[in-house]
Amino acid sequence: MSLCFSQKSDSMSLTLKKVLEEYNQLNETTKEHYAVILIKVMINLITNSKEMTMQGLTHEIKTAGEYLINNVKAGHGRSELVLRSTQTIYQHYISKGLQHLRADSMEALKQSLLEISQEQIDILVRSKDNIKTQCLKFFNNRFKVLVLGYSNVVLYSLIEAFKAGIVMQIYIPECRPKSEGIETYRQLTEIGYPCKLIFDSAIGQVMEDIDMVLTGAEAVVENGGIINRVGTYTTAICAKFQKKPFYVLAESFKFTRLFPLSQKDLSDSIRFSQEEPCFSEKLKLPDNLDLINPLCDYTPPDLITLLFTDLGVFTPSAVSEELIKIFNT
Repeated sequence: MSLCFSQKSDSMSLTLKKVLEEYNQLNETTKEHYAVILIKVMINLITNSKEMTMQGLTHEIKTAGEYLINNVKAGHGRSELVLRSTQTIYQHYISKGLQHLRADSMEALKQSLLEISQEQIDILVRSKDNIKTQCLKFFNNRFKVLVLGYSNVVLYSLIEAFKAGIVMQIYIPECRPKSEGIETYRQLTEIGYPCKLIFDSAIGQVMEDIDMVLTGAEAVVENGGIINRVGTYTTAICAKFQKKPFYVLAESFKFTRLFPLSQKDLSDSIRFSQEEPCFSEKLKLPDNLDLINPLCDYTPPDLITLLFTDLGVFTPSAVSEELIKIFNT
């Protein structure tokens, strides 16, 4: 009995190691979204699984998902939250699919799970186009837009608007501590977008002149607020005071069943970075520097004007209803 358990445990350890290696390889060699990579890894896991029961296979999928969340880093230093929300929704659709399956063999069961997984990838791939279509209705050539941080869906929407002849003046904070705004600036200016890079400390001064704020999100929580890169909350407060619309662009797979009410409600693994921040070599820092280095912050719903998602454009108060639809259908 113990020998059988030991063999199964060793087999699972090898499976998890292989899953992690495959994720890291795809993340390094492809430009695909981390959520797509996650599900592709799950597809390969299902295809190659030696499990002989439905219960064993679903346990393997869930265990592998949790292992990835705890051991990989998404692109641009994203926290574990982005992978966790993707895995939660993916696991939900797998469980929902199993409730309605009438497969007469493991091979038939695996085939059904593979079809569900591919459907989820198709939804993910289409999500950026759906969001872009919604955004174009709000964009105008005369607008001055503050773009916060680095977001695939925000960049895609702005680039597609540029191709459609809608060219706005973009202001981009550097977004310390990782200076992700510099990458956003680089990608937009490469195609000819008129952009200005600004220091984070200048956001308040620039806010007087801009027409809207655009940001992505690492997660959209149950009350319609968002968790995103640190500085999002500060920028949203400034936009609210200046009466500027604050728009969030986020795919529906980032909807998560969390309900924070303050910054302290976020776990330490979400709030704080384990990486050393970069400082100029010209700065003479004391040896005993006591530094607060947050990774993410929480922006409450009353600071958000609208959320543009692949399911539609929502007010923050409508997000709870959409979450209920996702997890109750």
